[in-house]
Amino acid sequence: MTRKLSFWEGIKAQFSTKSLVLIPIAVGINLIGGTLCSALKLPLFLDMIGTIVVACLSGPWVAALTGLLTNLFLALVANPVYLPYAVVSVLCGLVVGYMVKAGLFRKKWGVVVIWLVCTLVNAISASLITTFVYGGATGVNGTSVLTATLVVAMKDILASVISSSLIENLVDKGITVAIAWVIVQKIPRRFLSQYAADAMGGDAEETLSDDDDDEEE
Repeated sequence: MTRKLSFWEGIKAQFSTKSLVLIPIAVGINLIGGTLCSALKLPLFLDMIGTIVVACLSGPWVAALTGLLTNLFLALVANPVYLPYAVVSVLCGLVVGYMVKAGLFRKKWGVVVIWLVCTLVNAISASLITTFVYGGATGVNGTSVLTATLVVAMKDILASVISSSLIENLVDKGITVAIAWVIVQKIPRRFLSQYAADAMGGDAEETLSDDDDDEEE
């Protein structure tokens, strides 16, 4: 009978050599999305695609580290404003990683749940930082204009920031999760089986696109 790993042993097991090799690749994917959106002042971030892919392949704590490194590099190459949001990236990496570990990324409805939960976690945590660290706006993308409009209408900075962040993240995380799902779908099964049996909460041979209910029918 296989001994169940302790909490700390489970975290350590996620950081295999293969996982460590994936981290800079995933960070690079995040940086491309993040810097592009920042440079074009788009009301998007697209800086979590690599994080979600790593969550599927290696687990939540590797995803959290990927998110942390992404924000550190974005602060260096794009805008220092990204630095405090490293907390948000770590939190989202853990939340998404554990939902993936629970097997939700193997089900279509589960992918939707991941999208919505990630949106909520990101919107609330990022809004607190935007409000209490930057006074309600950072100017790094187009949502600052929406936030300003909502402040005038709602007369409440925090509520306005959360509202605009929810709108932004519904779109941003929807695109992000969809792209990450497509990437994982395209990964060869032979390669995926080296990572995903534990990280994705099931047998690595299971398909990622079919719902359990559909298989039973």
